[in-house]
Amino acid sequence: MGEYDAVVVGAGVVGCAAARALAGEGRDVLLLERGDFPNPRATSHGPSRIFRLAYHEGEMYVPMLRRSRRAWQRLDRDAEADLFYRTGSLTVGPESGDSFTGARATCHTHDIDHEVLDAAAVNDRFPAYDLPEGYRAVFQPDGGLLDPERCLVALAEAAMADGAELRAREPVVDWTAGEDGVRVRTPRRDYDADSLVVASGAWAADHVAAVEGLVERERHVACRIRPRTPAAFAPDSFPVFVMDTEDGRHFYGLPRHRVPGFKVGATHAEGSAVHPDEIHDAGLAETEAARGFARDFAPTGDGAVLGTRACVLSQTPDGDYIIDTLPDGGNVVVAVGMSGHGFKTAPVVGEVAAALATDSDPPVDADPFALDRFDGVGDGRG
Repeated sequence: MGEYDAVVVGAGVVGCAAARALAGEGRDVLLLERGDFPNPRATSHGPSRIFRLAYHEGEMYVPMLRRSRRAWQRLDRDAEADLFYRTGSLTVGPESGDSFTGARATCHTHDIDHEVLDAAAVNDRFPAYDLPEGYRAVFQPDGGLLDPERCLVALAEAAMADGAELRAREPVVDWTAGEDGVRVRTPRRDYDADSLVVASGAWAADHVAAVEGLVERERHVACRIRPRTPAAFAPDSFPVFVMDTEDGRHFYGLPRHRVPGFKVGATHAEGSAVHPDEIHDAGLAETEAARGFARDFAPTGDGAVLGTRACVLSQTPDGDYIIDTLPDGGNVVVAVGMSGHGFKTAPVVGEVAAALATDSDPPVDADPFALDRFDGVGDGRG
């Protein structure tokens, strides 16, 4: 028996969710964070994240999304912290585009309440938009935004209320695993545990050889823009959105929340490979891709940039999560490679990681997130 039942590495949203799930089962849990808590370099930082049920990324996410929505609502109620704001969600694109067709198919298959709108209907209902003819949108009324820092704190406080121990500014130097458990070494001391959960996001490749070559660390920049018509970009008139364009661009955005300006980012834009310890502030030139949304599809939103946010995304080759037990012995679980869309499902990702760490049945099917789907990809070390 170790000193702890489990050590969780990384106090971002997935690590906090895993610690909460483990502690909620009465396990002795140590949660280690290399930086401050919350860590401003991590992807769990910032004022808002999207939650949506009309998911084009894969139908295997729908059970996770539904369960996560209930979990966020319970946490919101228990913490009395205003974690979730319902705005509805729009998935926009050409009629034959992957995002629009995928979201529509997911809604049909899983009986998710939605409307299909043409460009004129979007422009009429949501006055920020000026979509050209030929674009379509799936509007889903249950989407909205999560307040990430409040969510993170609420998860951590719930875990600590159940007995978890959080240590910030204590990076992991290395770890070993065997039949008798795991040993985790930090500059402060060594910790022995029955299991280890690695949920350290863009830092995971530094200390888990099995994910080297599978998790690509990519710099990503989002910005906040002051619109010329602020009311059109308020939460009651500007749903969270994802969008494909005819010329291959991909955008996402959220209404203003807590700070001035609406948030917009460009995904699949070419980002440089960078280590999260080397991230630097974004310059205005890096916002040009994201500002293309306002220029071309929401002209009254093309105002001054009020803020930028640079972070490092952990991208897998197929864009899907990695949640699995390492195959080389020892009870070590990795929950990494969220590929820029993991925050919304973090409560369930944490539950799955906790179940794997305790040899229990996960609450949803975890097979699509197994490491062996990448056999022959990357370094192949395990």
